[in-house]
Amino acid sequence: MNVKVQDAMDQFLDSLDQHDSDTYQRQDVEACFEMLAEFLVYYSNLFQDRTEAEATSLDDWEEALEGYIENLFDGDLDASPDLGGLFLNRLDAQHFRDFLGWHILREPNASSVMVKMFAQILQAWVMFMYNQDWLNDEQKTAWCDVLDDVMVDALDAATAAHLLLYYVRLGSGVAPSLRGQRFDAFVEGHARIETLDIEHKTVFLGFDNQKSPVVPIILPLEIINYLHLGDVLDVEMGQRGGQWIMVDIGPVYPASVYMDADELEVPDKLT
Repeated sequence: MNVKVQDAMDQFLDSLDQHDSDTYQRQDVEACFEMLAEFLVYYSNLFQDRTEAEATSLDDWEEALEGYIENLFDGDLDASPDLGGLFLNRLDAQHFRDFLGWHILREPNASSVMVKMFAQILQAWVMFMYNQDWLNDEQKTAWCDVLDDVMVDALDAATAAHLLLYYVRLGSGVAPSLRGQRFDAFVEGHARIETLDIEHKTVFLGFDNQKSPVVPIILPLEIINYLHLGDVLDVEMGQRGGQWIMVDIGPVYPASVYMDADELEVPDKLT
């Protein structure tokens, strides 16, 4: 028996009305499913077989964009993407891995609390589907295992990003009298942690697909403890007086999820 993903979500939500949970509320599950639907529709390889739109002129494109923005401000757009006829048998553990360890961490309001809660919701959803005989033993085990593994890495990544954001806002450890001085050089992008020198509290960052040198930065141990070899930081660095300083920071992605662009086989997606 094969079930549509949307129906599996709806029936799980209905079951919550009959069984109270101390871990999460219905609105938490709805938020999780909305983000999961967004990921599956726009960022996975599951909808690449949709008919591509015909080429349009620049004027038509601008008109469509203007209409979209007007609808966005008027609140006329759907709250969540339409999963249509997507069936459960097209999902696999990789989708859960990328959703929990990449897509959620891209959100500006992502936190370790959100990561843990969404992982627990997805675990409960998997068990619900298994008990309904919609998943076999192999699927249930694979999906639960990947959620367990990625949750640990994603929790550290979310915490590291949160701490680094406040570290940057507080001046990256630079004395106030020195913060007005000009930088000699900048480098920004996705930086992979090449080396962690705990003794000297130094993290060495290599920027993917750039000819920039490996950049060392001194960080508090309280932050370094949440970072791991291979983790990727969306970061901007500035050099002043021979010292590299973190200027801006975005998401942090765990090494277990992030891959080199050269290693990634990008599917055709419609966005």
